[in-house]
Amino acid sequence: MDSSQSSGAGSFLSAVQFWEHGRIWYNAVLSAVVLSWVLFTWPHFRPALTPEVLGAMLVLAFLANVCYCAAYFTDIAMQALVPNARWHRFRQTLWLVGMLFAILIENYWIADEIYPDVGQGPPDPFQGAHAMWTGTIASNINFPAPLAVLGFLAAVVGIFVAAPAVLIFWFARKPKFMRWTGISVGTAAVVYLALLVGFSTASRTRILAHGQEKYFCEIDCHLAYAVLDVKAQPGADLNDYVVTLRTRFDETTTSPQRPKDALLTPSPREVRVIDSAGREYTPISSTGTSLMTPLKPADSYTTELEFRIPKDAGGLRLLLNTIPGWPDHLVIGDENSFLHKKTYFAL
Repeated sequence: MDSSQSSGAGSFLSAVQFWEHGRIWYNAVLSAVVLSWVLFTWPHFRPALTPEVLGAMLVLAFLANVCYCAAYFTDIAMQALVPNARWHRFRQTLWLVGMLFAILIENYWIADEIYPDVGQGPPDPFQGAHAMWTGTIASNINFPAPLAVLGFLAAVVGIFVAAPAVLIFWFARKPKFMRWTGISVGTAAVVYLALLVGFSTASRTRILAHGQEKYFCEIDCHLAYAVLDVKAQPGADLNDYVVTLRTRFDETTTSPQRPKDALLTPSPREVRVIDSAGREYTPISSTGTSLMTPLKPADSYTTELEFRIPKDAGGLRLLLNTIPGWPDHLVIGDENSFLHKKTYFAL
């Protein structure tokens, strides 16, 4: 037992010594890539040098270092499978491959998701595709949507890979491998749940005035919704409210390479009015263009939704969100995730 514990501690210390030294170069190289983009394209990125965007860069730098920690799981597992001398030589190759992959992802992100949007449209340099990063644009997510989707997919794949691996190691009587696999999965789960709860706790309730838009980010944030008008028709015991809702495909959120006539079909939406007592009211009728109608960039249409609400109901606000499937509850930063606050439209 003492020998096993000593070996495990030695493996971990060996991994820390190599990968933390490599982390310094990892951050230096990725920072150099960002600086190169800014310097060689100056003054293109000048409008993006705002406190909100710089704060988003710090968040992405933190996430890049969280991803870097995945090397520890591979390292410790490989130390148990191959001789140390051979593995120590292979470490440098693994670091180089990971570094090149990180550079590729970083350049793709800047070239495809950031560069085309800077300086276009309204003054906010990250409107639409990067609305989840700023405090000035309302959206259904407060975490970068592509990272949220990738994180969820990685978590699902990790569970499906780790579960049979633990069973195989148990039947093969390899307790050390089974233990390290369990520790790896447990650590990853704790980190993921911490991010899920953390971004939900950090969210805040927002109520938008007439004309203010709420962006919906599945992977890209192309669609924006706004309440344009509300008409009230008093009745004996109930009031009828007709809400005019606009759906718009923000063309400034698309890449230059995207065909201008390519249609985008909205995800299924759920619309309801909520009063100050928490009672919910669903539409009794809908006229105009269906909320499921596909759009091309720069297209927009309106939908009229009728609600029948008691006279004593006050503090009315409209909630428009994606009909939640079970994955939505577990996607980091998603409005439908557990404990996450909502963005409403004032009526």
